[in-house]
Amino acid sequence: MSAFKQFTTKDVIQTPFIADKGWILSGSSEITGSEYGINIFYGINHPIGSTNYDTQTGFVYSASQGNVYNSAKHLYYTNFLTQSTGDNATTQSVTPGATREDDYFFGPIIAPRFDNYLQSTLEQNRFFPTGSGANGTITTISIPQKLFGEGIVPNTFKFTYTESAAFPTGVQVIDDGEGNLISSSITSSGGDLNTDLVVGQIFYNQGIAVFTTGSNNGNNLGALAKYIGSDLRKMKFEFSSSITIYEQQYKCTILENEFGYSTNPTLLKNSGGTGSYNVEYYDYVTSSFFEPYVTCVGLYNENTELVAVGKLSFPLPISQFTDTTIIVNYDV
Repeated sequence: MSAFKQFTTKDVIQTPFIADKGWILSGSSEITGSEYGINIFYGINHPIGSTNYDTQTGFVYSASQGNVYNSAKHLYYTNFLTQSTGDNATTQSVTPGATREDDYFFGPIIAPRFDNYLQSTLEQNRFFPTGSGANGTITTISIPQKLFGEGIVPNTFKFTYTESAAFPTGVQVIDDGEGNLISSSITSSGGDLNTDLVVGQIFYNQGIAVFTTGSNNGNNLGALAKYIGSDLRKMKFEFSSSITIYEQQYKCTILENEFGYSTNPTLLKNSGGTGSYNVEYYDYVTSSFFEPYVTCVGLYNENTELVAVGKLSFPLPISQFTDTTIIVNYDV
């Protein structure tokens, strides 16, 4: 039978820790299958309203090519308004006064203020194609949150695409830990990494990778989604995801003068079978030497609803001379 006791704040400890999980996915059944669902989009800078703007792209679900291009530009490259390598934004300056009300602002009031989800405090060398048609193409890889959790772990993303007509030496792309995607060719010896060649960016906390420019063999990785068509057999994704798990620890303390009485009906002299029930206990139950046993601990919410049960490996007697503490741990 059960007995209840209220926890205090000192009895409950919550400890967070970060857990990582590695993924290796290859082939169409894994990459775009319902269990994983990594999507690959082909984005083109079509004029809004043009016939080609709404041309569909994607392997798991579809989106228009124009929307893919403009969405990436709006979210991650909004300072690329006139140049492929970015614009210097004009900002407002302030001359501090004696108080905040005395501060003097000068310069343009309206200036672009965009976050663009920078992945590092270091200066990032970004490139975004601003041409039209074939001169403004990108490939966006969208990893669902059920795979990347709270974010992709830096320095773990690796994309491999073996030989094809457009990429005769294959493609290998990794992240540099600062949000940049670096490309190298695949050779029989594994290939040498060209660390000077940035071909796009990865946004760890959103599970998004964007290829915006060419690889070191002269082909355009921004148009990769166009070349692969429906053939995903030559692709492989490798990355680690991260998620924070919270360990809940509840300290269940039974003082030496608590829970010395049992409501277990089997302790009644006539607790079952034929005849009438009574409330008379066996003599040994009322003895001062009687010690009830604990077999499990249940955790209840404020509505007295059972939310968790912890069973002991063996029955534990409740001491009459010292406090008994049972630690219950579980992860959420």
